[in-house]
Amino acid sequence: MAKNKKKRVATTQKAPTAPKKSPRNIWIVAVLAVAAVAVFVALANGGSGDPASPASSKAEQDYAGRLLPAGYEAPKVADMIVYTKAIPMTDVGATQDASGFSIPLDPVVANKIVRFDYQRPDGKTLPMIAYARPSGRLFVGVSYCPPCQGVGQRIEADGTLTCESCGTRRNLENNVGLSGACKLYPLDEVPSTVAGDRIVVDSSVLDSWTAQPLDRPVG
Repeated sequence: MAKNKKKRVATTQKAPTAPKKSPRNIWIVAVLAVAAVAVFVALANGGSGDPASPASSKAEQDYAGRLLPAGYEAPKVADMIVYTKAIPMTDVGATQDASGFSIPLDPVVANKIVRFDYQRPDGKTLPMIAYARPSGRLFVGVSYCPPCQGVGQRIEADGTLTCESCGTRRNLENNVGLSGACKLYPLDEVPSTVAGDRIVVDSSVLDSWTAQPLDRPVG
C-alpha cells in the first residue's frame, strides 16, 4: 500500500515551468533597439554620428532657400539612403524647349548625384546639381560656391557633400555648412517637380539668378 501511495503522489506533481524573463533583460533589449534606430536616422541625416541635421547659422539663414517659394517641399524620389562610400558627379543631359527645362530621373536615382548645364536665354551657362538626399528627397540647385567659384561637388563616405575646389563640407540633407572656406554660403536650391520619368526644373528663377554677395566671412 505504501508503494502505491508514493506513486500517486509523484504523478500529481506539477511539470516544471519555463523561467520568467527578467524585466531588466527586457529593458536592455528595448534600449538597444531604440539606439539602433537612432544610429540609422543619424546616418540617414548626413554625417556619421550626427544625432540630427545641424542647424544653420544666422549668416546662412539669410540666403538658404532664397529661390524657393513659401511652403516648398522637395519631391521624394527614393527610400531613405545611408551613404557609406564616396560618389562623384555623373554628367546628364538636360532638355530645354518652349515647354520647359528637365533632366531624366533614372540617373539621379541610380547614381545619386549628377551634374548638368542650363543655358540661359542671355547666353550664360549655369552649372547645376541634382542629388538624392539621405531622406530620399530630391535636391536640385546651382552648383556654385561664390567665394572659390567652384562648380564640382561629390558625396563623401561620411554622408557629406564636398566642394571639389575648396573642400567645403555641407550637410547632405539640409545643405548647412560644416567646415571649409565657403561653409557660410549654401548652394542655391531651385524648385523642382517630378513628372513621369523626368525632373522638371523651374527655369524662371535661373534666368534671373545672380551669385550670392561676398558679405560673409571666408576661410
